[in-house]
Amino acid sequence: MNTLSENKQLDLYSLVRDVVRNVWVVILAALIGSMAVSVWGRAVYVPTYTSSATLIVNFKDSSSFSYSTLSSSAEISRIFTNVLVQPTMKEYAAGHLGRESFSGTISSSALTDTNIFTVSVTSTSPELSYEELCAVLEVYPQISGTVFSDCIIDVIRSPGLPAGPSNSASQKNSGLAAVGCAVIVLGLIIFFSYMRDTVKNEKFFKEEIDSKLFGTVCHERRYKTLLAYVKNLFKKKSEAPLVGTAHTSFAFSEEYHKIASRIEYLNRREGAKVFLVTSCAEDEGKSTVSANIALTLSLRKKRVVLLDMDFKKPALQKVFEIPSEDKPDLADFLAGKVGADEFSFTRYKNTSLDLGLNRNAHFNYVDWIHSEHTANVIKALRDSERYDFIISDTPPISVAADITALSGLADQTLLVVRTDCVDVGEVNDVVLSLKENSRHFAGCILNDVHKEFSSLTQFALNESGYYGHHNGYYGKYSGKMYPGASDHSGTKTEK
Repeated sequence: MNTLSENKQLDLYSLVRDVVRNVWVVILAALIGSMAVSVWGRAVYVPTYTSSATLIVNFKDSSSFSYSTLSSSAEISRIFTNVLVQPTMKEYAAGHLGRESFSGTISSSALTDTNIFTVSVTSTSPELSYEELCAVLEVYPQISGTVFSDCIIDVIRSPGLPAGPSNSASQKNSGLAAVGCAVIVLGLIIFFSYMRDTVKNEKFFKEEIDSKLFGTVCHERRYKTLLAYVKNLFKKKSEAPLVGTAHTSFAFSEEYHKIASRIEYLNRREGAKVFLVTSCAEDEGKSTVSANIALTLSLRKKRVVLLDMDFKKPALQKVFEIPSEDKPDLADFLAGKVGADEFSFTRYKNTSLDLGLNRNAHFNYVDWIHSEHTANVIKALRDSERYDFIISDTPPISVAADITALSGLADQTLLVVRTDCVDVGEVNDVVLSLKENSRHFAGCILNDVHKEFSSLTQFALNESGYYGHHNGYYGKYSGKMYPGASDHSGTKTEK
């Protein structure tokens, strides 16, 4: 068998599903990145305070206003904005204050086409910026007189004590950090999705799993529209996808009819009558697959009994929506607590399908599943002419490894493998165990196969099996009744 690295395939649906399921992680990473930059910016943030004054330049001998006088004054004001920011101005101002250095920053700018300009001092405290600006205004005549002796500079707006910081914590990189963190996390999700060692499709199964592919069950979209999905959120329970009903598509029903045909072939060729259905782990759709195999055989005019031997988490009563009754469980009968005259199978509506149900969980099953009584019950059902097929729904191997003892009582064992659910190595280990402990291992049924990618299928996040956690046990499926099949009322659909 080739190694995974040699056969690594990109499954588009699996990739998109992982991204959609983990989009909240991407959003959270973006928020964390943005907040981290904001926190860092505030941690290193040093507030500064700016005190400003407005000045005007005029000529000493200008007795009347003229355009040429204004133009000359405007030019001189621009010169003064350069003079005021020179190091000499800081030295004069520091000397005036009796200090060795000028700690603030002087800035100056002229108003366009006017003889008005502003001068500001920015420092680390409001008092310091105010004091240093006042010093600048005190000493500037000493410098202005040496530059333009015929000019007068008057203060038209005196400086004031700053009321608050003139700068704010920088947020300019928070958006970039958010995008960067989101891209990194998205890349990790895609990488781990690609590297996940699970069975993602039929081709991967044939290359990586050491087992015959007995059948495939296509993904059955639970909701046709977003509105249907939203409506289902308010329901306390929803229906399982069962063949022959108005809620399942033709493709879904056809897959089960193909599986039923293969089971009938094994019955004709090898006399196989008792079939055991299990899975590697929870949430693989084992109970739904068991129910649909049994129901499909009954729709093909076969007499079938379906045994709920998942004693820890019995599911078939919910799959078929059988009302609770005060009747003994199948587990009580197999444990010898009730006799054959007290236990009875439940007929499923107008079909030839009988159900051996467990309405309650039974955890002390280890001893009596190995007992001679259980073996005799299975043998009696096999030898009886009352049933053509006996289907046993058993717990996942990972939940009850000792359940493999039951596979020795079955003629054929089927393993349900849900796509992108269980590691390849674990699937192969279970296949090897079943081959060693079963009379005959028929192969695997690959469940929830996405043959065509569609973004609308993202609404079906947990489509099969008792062990799902989305609004009860099962979701509501949509589609058409299988042509020619009998519905539960006994009528047939038109071809």
